[in-house]
Amino acid sequence: MRFLDLNPDAMRLPSFPGQTILGDRGENLSSTLLDICQNPEKKETLLEWIQELTPMDAKDFEFPTDFTGKTLLTLVEENGQKISANSASDGTLRFLAMIAALLGSEPAKIYFFEELDNGIHPTRLHLLSQLIELVSQGKTQVIATTHSSQLLRLISPQTLESVSLTYRVENRPDSQIIRVLDIPNAPEVLAKQNLAHLHESAWLENVMEFISDEVE
Repeated sequence: MRFLDLNPDAMRLPSFPGQTILGDRGENLSSTLLDICQNPEKKETLLEWIQELTPMDAKDFEFPTDFTGKTLLTLVEENGQKISANSASDGTLRFLAMIAALLGSEPAKIYFFEELDNGIHPTRLHLLSQLIELVSQGKTQVIATTHSSQLLRLISPQTLESVSLTYRVENRPDSQIIRVLDIPNAPEVLAKQNLAHLHESAWLENVMEFISDEVE
């Protein structure tokens, strides 16, 4: 079970080859990706994801080492330009770290991500949704939080089955959690309205407040 709180500064640090488990803050990103790239099939998958994520035409990864023996990820574009992890965007690093965690040689059975969409461009959130749903079809479970309506708009009907709402009603000190499809009338409403719209319109919060008043 892993709780990842990815930090761009930690992900930009060079790491020693052989360190193949991503740290909780994203440490060892370069060496973990280096290990993944030893498998041609996994490397091709990694390249496909990063090409979809960024406007750059990334064709390869390089892992040059410094005088201490540590390696630092470098993205190689089609025109030969090279961009190291030091210059890559926070969103690119976060996405690579998620891939490294989920596709690495020793994946956990359960991953927790706080604010899953943090740092990812809104037009690329569909890739994040696809990645999580793809990995979750196997033996890995992913639990994530989000406030992003855009991300909610992208989830599949299968994923909707597992979506829960964490809420707190007025004058109550504690938070509650409920599966969205267990909210009274939610399945009927969702047949007509997207979950993202219900989130944006505060329908979810309002209905839980109403239900709590009825219980009292």
